Order: sequence, then structure tokens, then C-alpha cells
Amino acid sequence: MLISSETPHLSSVNGRKFLGKTLFTGYIYDLYPSGDTAEISGFLDGNEHGIRKKFYPGGRLREKREFNQGKKTGIYYAWWDNGDKMLKYHFKNDEYDGTCQEWNRYGRLIREMNYANGHEEGPQKLYYDNGKVRANYVILNGRRYGLLGTKNCVNVSDSVLKN
Repeated sequence: MLISSETPHLSSVNGRKFLGKTLFTGYIYDLYPSGDTAEISGFLDGNEHGIRKKFYPGGRLREKREFNQGKKTGIYYAWWDNGDKMLKYHFKNDEYDGTCQEWNRYGRLIREMNYANGHEEGPQKLYYDNGKVRANYVILNGRRYGLLGTKNCVNVSDSVLKN
């Protein structure tokens, strides 16, 4: 079944979709005022299930992610409006699991984090937009080792108002 998010009697209760009093199974879509598809999501027994896709006006893919009985799973992709990649996250059983990466709108990698069962594990890297390292550390057995980043400090004498 394929229905619009504007369908009468479609409701959401505690994160589950109902059509009337029945848990919804099928696909729900949203449209932009232009008539272009904005989003399409699959549902099974009221839970988000299968692939969800979001689009920019004009039809370019914005996001693609997968659900299994309401839980995030697989790879979540997102793209900037110019088509360049924005992020790539790995999920397993509703938790981060694997490498998660983010890129700025200029295509430069700004974040590369590793997770196991929703917790940081292994090498973690953050970059400034100019590509310089912001943080570079490793998580081993719950402990953090390495460069954790910098803080912008202000010299006290620089912050005093001078007449």
C-alpha cells in the first residue's frame, strides 16, 4: 500500500504509524508543493521498516537509510544539495557500529569515528574545514589516548578593557 502522509486517519502513536485503528504496513510519501517527492518510507506493523529515502526539490537524493522493525540498521548515507557526500554512518540494532564519516560541503573529510555497539572504539579523527587535525585519538577498553583537540584560550591581560 502506498499512501500520502496527508491521508486522513493516518496517525502516529508512541512512534508507531496507524491507519485508523490498524498498525500501518506499506509506504508513506511526502511531496514538495511542486509535486516532487520529498520522502518515502516503508513500514511494517506500524514500525519503520526497509528503506527510507529523502530527496531535494528537483529529485536529487538527500538521504538513504534502512530500518528493521523500527530500529536503524545498515548504512545511512546523506548527500549535500550538489550531490557530494555529506555522511556515511553504519548502524546495527539501532546503534552506531563501524566507521562513521562526515564531509564538509567542499568534499573534505571532517570526521571519521569508529564505534562498536554504540560506543566509541578504536581510532577517532576530527578535522577542521581546512583539513588540519582537530582531534586524533584512540579508544581502547573504554580509555582515550592521543590528541583530544585544542581549546581557544584568552590571555587575561587581553580580555581586560583598556582606556
